[in-house]
Amino acid sequence: MTSTDIATTDSHGTLALSGGQTDWTPVQRAALDHLGIASAPAGDQQVFLHVAQRTGLDPFAKQLYMIERGGKWTIQTAIDGFRLIADRRPEYAGQSDPEWCGDDGVWRDFWTGTKPPVAARIRVYRSDWQQPATGVAMFSEYTAGNSMWRGKPAHMLAKCAEALALRKAFPNDLSGLYTDDEMAHVDQPQPRRRTVIQAEAAPVTAADITGGTPIPQGADVDARMTKPQQGKLFALLREADIDDRNAWASGVLSRDITSYGQLTVADAAALINRLEFEQDDEEAGGQS
Repeated sequence: MTSTDIATTDSHGTLALSGGQTDWTPVQRAALDHLGIASAPAGDQQVFLHVAQRTGLDPFAKQLYMIERGGKWTIQTAIDGFRLIADRRPEYAGQSDPEWCGDDGVWRDFWTGTKPPVAARIRVYRSDWQQPATGVAMFSEYTAGNSMWRGKPAHMLAKCAEALALRKAFPNDLSGLYTDDEMAHVDQPQPRRRTVIQAEAAPVTAADITGGTPIPQGADVDARMTKPQQGKLFALLREADIDDRNAWASGVLSRDITSYGQLTVADAAALINRLEFEQDDEEAGGQS
């Protein structure tokens, strides 16, 4: 039985997809408009139909959805959608429990470290393959720096590794499809770019680098962060009420931060910019 067969036989009602369907019905289009993808180009909507038929996931049950990013539409599902697709395949022979490793490169069956793991690994088995499909996800590549990634970094990273392994094991079903966990980092706001209009040969000041925190003129951006930067950074951290500050900074800077004493002028500037951006975003949201 193919994925399209599954989609056809398991769905019922006026919104059900049929295997031979070549376009959305008027009733289905009305439902898609309600889901917020009416503005998607016709071609993207056709691709969405094809993926729904191919995977057997129901977009009207929110098992499958499209999200617009920078003018482009991405088709996504949750990790449970990947698991459902794999479970329907007769070749699926299970998967390993997740493993994690730190800077030492030693893989462990469970993660008890106070810092986020460097990587997670999961293997998916097929009855017709001699070797498993292995997915390895790096924390620096997937962390979104939000509350879920700060509170459950090992769990979130394992889901990304599982999605990678399942896609590798079943490319015909999962190629071009991503989980929301894999794409969460793309949705995070980036630090605002500050445009500085300079006079002739005017040097870039420390205030330009840090967004306003004064430091000595001509300071080396690779030097340790200054006292004024430190004061501003910790004040913003207190306002943001971030529990695991090291994990948050590690996610923003894409490297392991074990102490804020190791931050450079450039590091502090990046963290301050991120905090100010999120603070402004929250204030704007509260006024809307």
